[in-house]
Amino acid sequence: MSELSTSMSWKSVLRSSAMFPDLAQPLTWGSRGRCSTLSQVKLLLVYQWPFWSTARLSGFWIAFPWLVLSGVVQREKLPAFERLLFRATKGNCHLKFNDLLKPVIDPHTGESMDKAVFVVFFSGETVRTKITKICNAFGANLYPFPFSHNSQMTMYNECRARLNDLENVTITTRRQKVETLSEIAAKLPLWSEKVFCEKAVYHTLNLLNFDTSQKLFVGEGWCPKNRVDDVRLALDRAVRRANAQVPSMVEERKPSSRETPPTYYRINKFTEIFQTIVESYGVAQYHEVNPAPFLITSFPFLFGVMFGDVGHGIIMAAFAFLMILFEKRLQYSKNEMVQNLYKGRYIIFLMGVFSIFTGFIYNEFFAIPLDIFGSRWKYTSESNMACGIDNCDVPSEVLPPLHPYPLGFDPIWKGSQNSLLFFNSYKMKFSIVIGVSQMVLGICLSCVNAKFFREPIDIWYVFVPQMIFMNSIFGYLVFLILFKWLKNWNSEACMSDPTCEPPDLKAILIGMFMSPGNVPPKLKLYDGQAFVQVLLLLAALVAIPWMLLPKPFLLKARFERTKYQIVKNNSDLETPASDVDSHHHVGCFSSSGSIPIAHCSEVREYLNLPSILLGFQGPFNFGDTMVNQMIHTIEFVLGAVSNTASYLRLWALSLAHAELSDVFLEKLLYTSIETGSPVGIVIGFSMWLCATIGVLMLMESLSAFLHALRLHWVEFQNKFYNLHGTGRKFAPFDFAELRQAETES
Repeated sequence: MSELSTSMSWKSVLRSSAMFPDLAQPLTWGSRGRCSTLSQVKLLLVYQWPFWSTARLSGFWIAFPWLVLSGVVQREKLPAFERLLFRATKGNCHLKFNDLLKPVIDPHTGESMDKAVFVVFFSGETVRTKITKICNAFGANLYPFPFSHNSQMTMYNECRARLNDLENVTITTRRQKVETLSEIAAKLPLWSEKVFCEKAVYHTLNLLNFDTSQKLFVGEGWCPKNRVDDVRLALDRAVRRANAQVPSMVEERKPSSRETPPTYYRINKFTEIFQTIVESYGVAQYHEVNPAPFLITSFPFLFGVMFGDVGHGIIMAAFAFLMILFEKRLQYSKNEMVQNLYKGRYIIFLMGVFSIFTGFIYNEFFAIPLDIFGSRWKYTSESNMACGIDNCDVPSEVLPPLHPYPLGFDPIWKGSQNSLLFFNSYKMKFSIVIGVSQMVLGICLSCVNAKFFREPIDIWYVFVPQMIFMNSIFGYLVFLILFKWLKNWNSEACMSDPTCEPPDLKAILIGMFMSPGNVPPKLKLYDGQAFVQVLLLLAALVAIPWMLLPKPFLLKARFERTKYQIVKNNSDLETPASDVDSHHHVGCFSSSGSIPIAHCSEVREYLNLPSILLGFQGPFNFGDTMVNQMIHTIEFVLGAVSNTASYLRLWALSLAHAELSDVFLEKLLYTSIETGSPVGIVIGFSMWLCATIGVLMLMESLSAFLHALRLHWVEFQNKFYNLHGTGRKFAPFDFAELRQAETES
């Protein structure tokens, strides 16, 4: 490429010489005239530019030698180049230049530049040295320039022939490169795959340990129990294919008390997204309860509570169904947003289905009530209030229908004056019922963890007081809500009692703390209410110190008992009991040289203690344990209040979604229909459709998703998940997983 660029520049220099006079023609004054004075000689030399200027002066021939340098220089440097030549030679040179029409490639840098051809006329070797240095400083490329016109043409033709040869070679080389690279491109994916697999295999082989005594490699790893036979079959198949002379063996070994196996869950393409949501919060410890199965129903249900609308749910479910239908096409999409939607296609589908379900409960189809079974209420001229169609003998009594609407809310509520009050009351109470139920489920799952890990202390001094505290206050609130819903306030017994009217549940809960044992008649729901509330308040107060005090002292007593039994039942201790006491370790004191690791399982079986304690995580300190338990107690007591209030976001977002749907429907669609103009109707419908898709289906759905995510992470999972630290995820050797990780990185 450098030789080609040089030849092209040289060709440009030779081609541009046509702008200069014939440098070889003799000086003529007419025809070789005779100069009579020196001024005439000087005049001739100015206007004629031969290399050897001759003149006859006083009957003699006088010769003046002229030299020339030619080349190309960057066009933008030409003015500075010309000024520096003039100053360096003190005007004893003449510069002629011509701009090239096309950019040329610089032979040194390989970049395309706009250049100009120049020719410098001067006299003397000293001036030549100066001009050469200036040309080098400006990055000019110098080329030979013959004197005679014939020599110029000969050199020009030689340069053209050389350029043709170089161009032919370049074309041939380029064609060969294309053919070679085309063959390589066809094989490149296969080569990349082979190299990728070999690198992954060698990286894994580097993790093996070499047994110098038996001269073999030993690899230790984790494998699901139901896949051990598959590992053996794969290893035998590899031995046969490799024609190995030495067989390979797989031995199962129970993990020691210090080794905690990684966490592994069998998932499929449906449950993958739910497991991903759970593990974004943290990886479960080995054998810890996995909340993902509960999220399959609870997450889309909470979303549906906030996003309940049949029409909006149908759009979301249909969109997700299309992604499921064309999932093979979307699987390899390079668009990040499409990939995120593809991964969550099943949860989006379930969110749409549950939105349809709650939409039927709310009886909303794009904010329009659905009168499927016929309203059970009717208005009469005798009262401003509606009465049941089958219980309206006396309209002024405003009695409810004997047979209510079969599914969800009656459509007449949507247009009533007190609809907002009615829906707010229902959704607020329903949010509290859902929230307390889910938090109680989380506390129950903590009991399952404690029972599996054989932690009776966590059962009796964490789970039990937490259940008592939660249900004494907020469980009782749920009971009041359900009792108020289920009681028939229009029964004959209640109608005859002037004090029998629906009480304010907030006033009951406040009075339970502010005036225990005193229930006003208007706040009475059932007999013995005052005694029950006092009993529940005392139980809640007792549960707080129950959570705080016993566990640290019991852990300290168990530590002392464990230390005593280890010293008593193991005669091969390497350090005395005083040294063991100084380290204050909970279980197998291998790090301090107290007991060999092999005895850990024996001590665990003898004392019936969980391996999670004997495989200690550090020194036992009573002060730190007490402070830690105090923090957990305060966090649970305050969190019980804040978490319950946090579930009110279900009510708030459901109300916001319904009100936004009403506003868009009435202000955009109904208003345009009232105009009666076809153009106005089309414009109004378009604006309503854009607002529905952009605001409700995109922004509102994303908000509901994030709130549902927060409720599961903070209010639900923190009751039982990752209480003793995060676990370690099982990462098997899988080419597909490694390839996906490399692609994402």
